[in-house]
Amino acid sequence: MKRMNMSFSWLLAAFLSLSTLASSCRHDAPEPHVRHNRHTILLYIAAENTLGSYFRSDSLEIAEGLKLLPDTVQVALFFDNTKSSKLYFGSSKHQLMPVKTYDHNVCSTDSAEMEMVLDDVFRFFPAQHYGIIFWSHASGWVPSSEKKVRRRTFGIDNGQRSSRSDEGPQMEITTLANVLAHHPHTDYLFFDACFMQCIEVAYQLRHVTDCVIGSPAEIPADGAPYAELLPILAAGDIDGALRCYYDYYVSGAGSDEYGGAIISALRTDRLEALAAATRPLVESLFKDSTEVNTSDVQYYYPLIGSKVFTQYFDIVNFFYQRCPEETFEVWRQAFDRAVTAQYISRRWASAARSWLQEVRDPAHCGAVSIFVPSEYYGVLGWNKAFHAFDWYRDAGFDKTIW
Repeated sequence: MKRMNMSFSWLLAAFLSLSTLASSCRHDAPEPHVRHNRHTILLYIAAENTLGSYFRSDSLEIAEGLKLLPDTVQVALFFDNTKSSKLYFGSSKHQLMPVKTYDHNVCSTDSAEMEMVLDDVFRFFPAQHYGIIFWSHASGWVPSSEKKVRRRTFGIDNGQRSSRSDEGPQMEITTLANVLAHHPHTDYLFFDACFMQCIEVAYQLRHVTDCVIGSPAEIPADGAPYAELLPILAAGDIDGALRCYYDYYVSGAGSDEYGGAIISALRTDRLEALAAATRPLVESLFKDSTEVNTSDVQYYYPLIGSKVFTQYFDIVNFFYQRCPEETFEVWRQAFDRAVTAQYISRRWASAARSWLQEVRDPAHCGAVSIFVPSEYYGVLGWNKAFHAFDWYRDAGFDKTIW
């Protein structure tokens, strides 16, 4: 989905930028000086997969964004691709420079390896506030190893096979939540990755961050517009960050073929109240039927019957279509209290269908997806895997036949 009309000079600049990121750093180099700041933004770049080449343009954008950061904000960037695994430092006064080269090929989706990287980040770059941007392939909450069906729960690490390979371990969301629980609480987790704004993921992460940001749909390989986005995140403006991302694609700045974007932010301190409001609806809807009809519900993945992705039904549209109006309006109030910001365009690009998809009723959509159990998902093992998630219990699915 990347634009192909780039000029030679742009390509050269991108190559030089990536070369700077990949510059060697002696394994026996001294540890970097500890840098205290008010806010540390970590970009966790799991690029040992087919997205690796797209980081070339993002590295240029990050370099531009650094120039606009206040002096009290620093950036830590962990970059893992098929060549090496390195940790970088950047600020308004320092362009990205390597501070540590790991002496082995880090598996960016392994829990122990992520723990190691995060230990380094929080030791080298202490701050009063932290935010993390997770950059990679992703597919929401569905476990990556169930019945050996290939999925991208978060990230893919292909073991340095090649930049054309998407084979390799991914990280399950329950594992990610456990890893993050061992480290300082963050102001936000921003997923620059497909399908990650599902209620199951946000709810599982509610104890480790104040806010979860992401899209319930596919996102373009161009990713976030970091030159504009980083200064806005540094200012703590979550709504502004989402508006920046949305405007970038609606305006065609990313590429006019993308047509739009769907993105939202959820306040984690209000998700338990949302689960409580959801519980009676779930128990009622699933009480007397093996499946709930979803034929008229807005979805964000168009290939019905996929063994890789669920359909990612919009949570607001699901309850709007299936519940009485009065019941829905009460529930909607709980949902709206949990949403910090949301932006929904009429169209968005789907690589699965190679054309623009349509949002039929944006007013009754929430830019957050929900898993709706079905007999088909049972064959794939997803219904059983759903039991491991807090949302399954707290939202009332444990009281249904599922």
